[in-house]
Amino acid sequence: MIKKNSLGKGLGAMFPDLLEKIGDKPVLTTCGIEELVPNRYQARKDFDPDEHKSLVASIRENGIVQPIVARRFDGGYEIIAGERRWRAAQEAGLKSVPVIVREAGEQDAAVFSLIENLLRANLNPLEEAEAFHRLISEFGLSHEALSSTVGKDRSTVTNALRLLKLPKEIRDAIAKRNLTAGHARAILALESAEEQNRLFRAIIARGLNVREAEAFARGKKKPGSVKTPRRD
Repeated sequence: MIKKNSLGKGLGAMFPDLLEKIGDKPVLTTCGIEELVPNRYQARKDFDPDEHKSLVASIRENGIVQPIVARRFDGGYEIIAGERRWRAAQEAGLKSVPVIVREAGEQDAAVFSLIENLLRANLNPLEEAEAFHRLISEFGLSHEALSSTVGKDRSTVTNALRLLKLPKEIRDAIAKRNLTAGHARAILALESAEEQNRLFRAIIARGLNVREAEAFARGKKKPGSVKTPRRD
């Protein structure tokens, strides 16, 4: 689990066992942009365009300050951490980038990539849930083992995975950040897809806050009795 006093430290300080697994003798080198490929287990699907532009401008001005972390893969290098830097470097016109090369197995590289995204990138709840699901389904991790590995409570992992059972329309809204995790948890309190969709549409149409959505789900408010909040 992640300790509170470790949150300001680097990934190595927070997950020394994992870092040891992916090689204790990293090699700092320079690689051509075309030698690198994205991580197949990249959790992030949606890259913020404003953050990307800012990163491109920074790299044009200062270069890449923090090297990309990668592993040898298929005659080139697969990115473990730093895909956003790699994408921005391409747009900034860099032909080569600094890379820390580590020896890493499939599972360790996938877990490290997920952790890096959880700590440094603002993943939406659905991206996080899909990443958890891949680690469980492809590497056979239990909920307990996964929670220990990524430094989250088991209940947090289990509740995140429940999001994947929601109807597609609702999942899409979560992915687009049109629906918060709190709203999604309220919807999950309802059993049928019909009830879930009804509450979802009420949230969107009437601007229900999380507390109102939870009350709706508990049946304390009927669909017609939920008032649209005033927008002053």
